[in-house]
Amino acid sequence: MDGFGGALMWGFLTVLALFPVYGVWLWWDARRSRRQGRPRALSSGGIVGFDEVWRPSAAEAQAVWEAEQIMPAPAPIPGDGPGVIDGGRIIIETGLRPAP
Repeated sequence: MDGFGGALMWGFLTVLALFPVYGVWLWWDARRSRRQGRPRALSSGGIVGFDEVWRPSAAEAQAVWEAEQIMPAPAPIPGDGPGVIDGGRIIIETGLRPAP
């Protein structure tokens, strides 16, 4: 096997042989991180690309959700009705407790 085909075959076999070594290294690194008390961080870069290409509506929904998490709650205005601002305190009525 000469030329490009041989190089491709040897490259594939090298990657195939190194794959278990990479798995053992990941296992060892995760075990060491747990012992040190560090949280495990997972990469999600490939998943983000998948959503952008195959499910654009899901990617847009994720972007909207992230933007909503950053936005602060709207401040009450005087026209919101009685009980919203009471004696310099802002009262947020959630419906879980009866209003005073």
